[in-house]
Amino acid sequence: MKDKVKGLIVGLTIGSLISGTAAFAASSQIEVAFRSIKYMFDGVEKVPADGKGFVYEGSTYVPLRFVSEALGKKVEWDEENETIWIGSNPNKVVATYKGGTVTKGEFDTFFALQAIFNTNHAASKDSPEYQKSVASQLIQYRILYGKSSEADQKAAKDAASAQIATWKTQNGEAKFLEDLKNFKVTETELQYYLVGRLTAENYIKSSISDAQLKAKYDDNLKQDKDAYTIASVRHILIGLTSGDGSVKRTKEEALKLAKDVEEKLKNGEDFAKLAKELTDDPGSKETGGLYADAEVGSWVPEFKKAAIEQPIGAVGDPVETQFGYHVIKVESRSVKSFDSVKDSLRGSLEQAQYQQFVEKELPGLIEKIDLSE
Repeated sequence: MKDKVKGLIVGLTIGSLISGTAAFAASSQIEVAFRSIKYMFDGVEKVPADGKGFVYEGSTYVPLRFVSEALGKKVEWDEENETIWIGSNPNKVVATYKGGTVTKGEFDTFFALQAIFNTNHAASKDSPEYQKSVASQLIQYRILYGKSSEADQKAAKDAASAQIATWKTQNGEAKFLEDLKNFKVTETELQYYLVGRLTAENYIKSSISDAQLKAKYDDNLKQDKDAYTIASVRHILIGLTSGDGSVKRTKEEALKLAKDVEEKLKNGEDFAKLAKELTDDPGSKETGGLYADAEVGSWVPEFKKAAIEQPIGAVGDPVETQFGYHVIKVESRSVKSFDSVKDSLRGSLEQAQYQQFVEKELPGLIEKIDLSE
């Protein structure tokens, strides 16, 4: 009987004032003595707006809501489960989306894991916008997991297990578990996070076919016929400033020196040797002026034009760019095959497809995100 009455009294003091000198339970009357109790919190007195403390059978009872909130803890009554939540309620739904919900506990775990994988987490963790973006990311992973195949899910589980095993080997299992403890996550939670993340990645990868990749390759060539052109080029740069910065030249002076270099090369002098002696380009000085199998699209327009149009093996006239005058010899030129660029194309298409999902599809699937306490 004593425990039953205590439970009733504590429950009542959460939401309402117990007044008078008696409370009732199951038709039985109990007598309590109200006391003028002082409530001191770190040396500061706080007074409850309602609900005095009282003594019953030698035990002192205080208003639970008042004490909890005075300590900065939110109090919730869960009618369905007949549970009092003081502080965070891990079962509280903080986000809903088509097909599921996210609880406070699930979000808190996912958020804690960002400290491991997101280098900006520490600086951003208190930002409401950042917190909302993390909740959105959790929903992304869940939705993409739901869309994925069993093969993608199995591959993700295997990869996650392998990654965790690698970390344990690299750092030692004891250190690995200690680190997780410091991040306030468990190995199981880490595994779950990795599986969700890797499955989402696998789904995006699996959704891109070779036909799509080939179409992208052809489209890039249609947009720019030299998109995949590579060339091996030797050059000697005569800059308006020497390589070490000690000499300044006018355009006329630089052009005259470049023409002198051109003449020497056409008379049979060794290109690599002259480049090491004369070029003002530090990037190719040690290679004898050579840029091997470079994408022509990475060069400034004038240099690119010469690399594409100049006859192979011939020393051309000086080419002016923003850097000065270049004496150029194209040693080889070719176009990258589809197979050789397939992986890089896949990466760009994966990123584009993921962005399309995040920007176009995801907003229509998220119903609510409310992380307020």
